[in-house]
Amino acid sequence: MQLNSESRYTQSENKIKNLFFEPENPEMAEMEYSPYFYAEARIDFNDVRTGLRETVSLSKALEIYSANAENLWVEDMIRDVDMGRIRTSRPGSVRLGRLPDFVDSSFVARMETQFVQYLLRSFVTKVYRNYALNLYSQAGESGEEFAGRCFELLEGPRRKELDLLHDVFARRLEQTKEKHLLVDEPAGLELAKAESQKRNVFFQYSENIAELFLKGAVDSSTDQPAPTPLTEMADLEERLIFLEREARQEIATILDAYKEKARVLDEYILHPNPKNIHFVRSGVLWMPPKAA
Repeated sequence: MQLNSESRYTQSENKIKNLFFEPENPEMAEMEYSPYFYAEARIDFNDVRTGLRETVSLSKALEIYSANAENLWVEDMIRDVDMGRIRTSRPGSVRLGRLPDFVDSSFVARMETQFVQYLLRSFVTKVYRNYALNLYSQAGESGEEFAGRCFELLEGPRRKELDLLHDVFARRLEQTKEKHLLVDEPAGLELAKAESQKRNVFFQYSENIAELFLKGAVDSSTDQPAPTPLTEMADLEERLIFLEREARQEIATILDAYKEKARVLDEYILHPNPKNIHFVRSGVLWMPPKAA
């Protein structure tokens, strides 16, 4: 005599674990639930080369449509399942479909093997390596986040290079000072006033250039100062403007070079190792059809 769906479900209770998907809305509770093979697993990545230490938890369901448990799993057959909605007791209003006769503990065990094979083929985690630092990304770190962290970690050599360049510009400023500023106090009020103006201009640009190197960054939107119309200061200020512009360009060149170093990443794809795949639970999960 043919078993109905309720009696077939009752007979399977003691052989395999039955789980139930909690309805998300009243409409789903009115639908007939279908049986799916369900696997909840944990993957412990522990890669010696990259130093990756990461634990990934996942839960997948595959509709039970064939007695051949050796069929390969493919992505469009698999459903991701919200573990927070899985229940061990059947919701009272849910109607259950028929559980195929071939579903037993042996079938579930073979499905577990196929699930492991699916993970070995298809599940990957991505790791990035920065060549300049010989550093690997951390668990869950995107390529963009890793590149930003690498740029920060390159602060040491970047600062050293900027300091060396600052020394070069300090010598150029000193040469400009020796050429355009008088050593002794000039005689006469007008000459003293003009010399004081030139000194003020010189120290203003010196401070601007020093601040550029201190910040280690340049603002491309900053307007460059125009030369003064005073004839006696034109040569000095034009020289100082040239030095500040050159400093900006060379600082920007160094920053761009280090940004490029931070962005040069190799990509590594890591597959799980069979010994690092751990089942949390598996069995038959009753849930709404996929179209829902």
